[in-house]
Amino acid sequence: MELTCIRCPIGCSLTVTKNADGTVTVTGNNCPRGAEYGRQEMLEPKRTITSVKKIKNGTISLKTNKAVPKEKYFDVLKAIKNVPEKRSYSVGGVLIKNVCGTNADVVITNINIEKF
Repeated sequence: MELTCIRCPIGCSLTVTKNADGTVTVTGNNCPRGAEYGRQEMLEPKRTITSVKKIKNGTISLKTNKAVPKEKYFDVLKAIKNVPEKRSYSVGGVLIKNVCGTNADVVITNINIEKF
């Protein structure tokens, strides 16, 4: 698998190989973070999810507080969409705890109220 590392600004070109014994070899990295990223992408890719949810008078910006398994990406987005509207929101507040069983919380990062 060919990847570009996103753990730092260098953007190393990684070659990641899963060996017959189940180990993973990463080459092309200039630091240990690149090797860690390559192994994770091969064995258990994860993503931090950011989204926006429409509310009655505007929108709220959201983010998971930690990366979630890539295969849960669309499940998390669906869970965000299906959260019923609340009376009030606060920046830093948790919209969904342990979203989709991932041990990650969906946190409110910004509130945009439309002025009429």
